[in-house]
Amino acid sequence: MTPSARLSSVIELLDKIMSEAGPAEHEVRAYFRARRYAGSKDRRWITEFLYVIFRRMGEIDWIVEQLALEPSNRSRALCAMIVVETVSVEQLQEGYFEGPHAGPVLEEAEIEALGKLDALDLSAMPDHAKENFPEWITSILSAQFGSKAPAVMQSYQGRAPLTLRVNSLKGEREEVLRILSEDDIEAEPTALSPHGIILKGQVNIASHQVMQLGLVEIQDEAAQISSLLTCATAGMQVVDYCAGSGGKSLAIAAEMDNSGEIYAFDVSLRRMKDLSARRRRAGAVIIQANVISDENPLEEAVDRLKGQMDRVFVDVPCSGSGTWRRQPDQKWTFSEEKLDNLVTLQKSILKKAAKLVAPGGRLVYATCSIFDAENSDQISTFLKGNPEFSLIPVSKVWEDAGLQGNRSEEMLRLSPDEFGTDGFFTAILCRSA
Repeated sequence: MTPSARLSSVIELLDKIMSEAGPAEHEVRAYFRARRYAGSKDRRWITEFLYVIFRRMGEIDWIVEQLALEPSNRSRALCAMIVVETVSVEQLQEGYFEGPHAGPVLEEAEIEALGKLDALDLSAMPDHAKENFPEWITSILSAQFGSKAPAVMQSYQGRAPLTLRVNSLKGEREEVLRILSEDDIEAEPTALSPHGIILKGQVNIASHQVMQLGLVEIQDEAAQISSLLTCATAGMQVVDYCAGSGGKSLAIAAEMDNSGEIYAFDVSLRRMKDLSARRRRAGAVIIQANVISDENPLEEAVDRLKGQMDRVFVDVPCSGSGTWRRQPDQKWTFSEEKLDNLVTLQKSILKKAAKLVAPGGRLVYATCSIFDAENSDQISTFLKGNPEFSLIPVSKVWEDAGLQGNRSEEMLRLSPDEFGTDGFFTAILCRSA
C-alpha cells in the first residue's frame, strides 16, 4: 500500500469506529479480512497509528479546534501526521494524496490552518485534553483521585503488558519461566499475584507450548488478584455469576485443586463455548458451563442453587474503564447515559446473585472499572438494603489468599499507575450465619 492508501485507511477506520459502539479491534480485524492485499507492514502501520490517535485524541481534538479545522476524523488524522509522525505540511501535501485509494487533496484552507500548528501555545491546553480523556470523565476522576488523578490518567497513555496466569493444576511459575527463558522469551514474575508472569516485548504466546499444554492462561494480574480474593478452597460450592469466557472460573478451579463444583453462568453461547475449550485444555474438570437462555432461564438456575453456595463471584458488566489502555477507543465512545444504565444493571445483578450465597458464605463483587459509581457506591447501596451482609476488609484476607505484599484498605482498588495492572475493583461480602 502507498502512504496515501495507508492514511486513507486510517481515516476510513476512524469513521467506522467512532460511529459504532463495538471495540476498535473488531473493526480493524474485519477491515483487513476484506483487504487481503494489505501486507503485514501496512497492517502494522495502520493499526499502530490508529491507536496512537485514540491514545492522544484529547490533544489532537484540542489542536483541531485551535486551528479552526473542520471537526472530523480527516482533521484528526492530518494533525496526528504532523504531531505524531512529524511529517511537515509540505511532505503531507506532496506524498499522501496521490495515486489509487488516496483521499481528496488538501484544500487551501487546510494547508493554511495546518501551517499554524507549530505556533500553537501547547501550555494553554486544558487538563482533560492534556490527559487525553473526555472532559466529563476527567471531572469524575479528578473528584475521585484528587491529586493522584493526573498520574492515573497518564498511566493510560502506555500499552498494557501481556500477562499470564500459571495454571497450578499443571505446573509452577518457576517451571514456566524456565521454559520461556529457554525459548529466549523475556519474562518476569508479577509483583502481587503468586501465579502471574509478565511477558516483555511482542510474543505470539497462543502458539507456544505453555499455552497449548494448558500450563498458562492469558489473564491480567488484577483479575488474578480478584479471583484469589475469593478464597475458594477444595470441596466448596462456587458460582461464577457473569463468567464470560471463564478466566475467573479457571483461576478459582486451580485454587480449589479441582475438588468441589463451580457453576459458571453467562448469557453468551459463544463465550460458553470458549470456556468449554479452555477448561479441557486446563484440566479444570469441576467447572459446569451454563448458558442462560429461554430454555434455561436465570430465575430457575438461581432457585435451584439458592442459599447453597459457599462463594459467589460476580464480575458484573461494566464500563471496562480499567482496560482502556488496551481499548483506548472505548473512552471516546462511552457516555454518561451508558454509565447510568450500567449502574442500574449492576444493582439488579448484585441483588440476584446475593440470593445464591449460603449462610456464612461470601459474595465477591468485582469490576474492571475505576469509577466509584460502579464500585464502592454500589457496595454501599447494597449493604444498606441487605443488612444480612457485611463487608470483609481486603486487608484481612490478603495473606490468606496467598497474595504478595500487603494492602490496608477495606475494598481493593487497583489502577494502572500503581503496579501496571488493569484498573480493577473487588469487594468481599459475608452473609451472616
